[in-house]
Order: sequence, then C-alpha cells, then structure tokens
Amino acid sequence: MDKSITISEENYDFWKTGALISGLLSIIIFTVFWNLEDPFWISITRLGAFVFFALTILCYLQIMNGPIEITMTVTDEQVLVSYYKNGKKIQKEEFKKNSIKEISPTTSGVNFLLLKFKPTIKTFRISFTDTEKNLYLFEFSGRPLLFGKTAQEKVLQLFKNPS
Repeated sequence: MDKSITISEENYDFWKTGALISGLLSIIIFTVFWNLEDPFWISITRLGAFVFFALTILCYLQIMNGPIEITMTVTDEQVLVSYYKNGKKIQKEEFKKNSIKEISPTTSGVNFLLLKFKPTIKTFRISFTDTEKNLYLFEFSGRPLLFGKTAQEKVLQLFKNPS
C-alpha cells in the first residue's frame, strides 16, 4: 500500500519578510540621504541605502522562484522523494526502505539566527544500515530544507505507521 504526503519548505516566508523590511529601510535611508547636506553623512546614508536596496533585490530573487514543495511516497520496498518548484519536478530521489535505520528531526543544519526567530524550525536527518554517516533527508542545491511543526509531524507519522 502506497502512502504519500506533500510538504513545503518553511524558509519561504522569511524571504518575504526580509524583502519587505529591507525595501522599507532602503526607502527611509534614501529619503534621509536626499535631505542631508553634510558630505560625511551623505556618503554613509548613500551606502546604507544601497546595501538595503541590494538586500531587497536578493530577497526578491528568492521569492520569485517560489517555495520548494516535496512529495514523499512510501511503498513496501522504497521511499520516493520528489522536489517541485512552481509545479515542475526538478529533482527525484529514491531510497530502499529496508536500508533506512532512522529518520529524525534536528536543528543541526539550521542557521542559529533563524532558530532565534523560529525555534520550531528543523531539518531531517536520515541514517542508513549500510553506513555510519548521517545525511539530510531533504536537501536541495547543497542546503538542507527547513520545515515547520506540521510538516515535521506529517513526515514522522508517515514513517511510524507500518504498511
């Protein structure tokens, strides 16, 4: 019997908030720059406005791609993990079910600053029977994907229920 879930990464909202805050700060600092007359403070505020404008652009580029959605299907013999971005399948992974020793949520791949803002955010570690090395279960472009509490519960529930 096949069981399947679809979850979405949690980090997407962080980029939206970052773009909004840095955009507002860029406008405010540029307005201050426009109204100053001292050359020293003009150069400092111009630099600050540029930094926040560049940060706004970088955050917008992250938002433009959209969040990564993961569909995980567990069959009797294997675990299929498919990654989707904007409805297109961009990556697919297969694991043999009998080689999986343990799957557990962990904060080891999470930036310490993100943990301060969202303490429930975690990534998943997977350990196999044929190796001692722990790997990230959900990894895209070399970075572990982060999930909120509800997505963590869905993944753990998927592996707790025997088929």
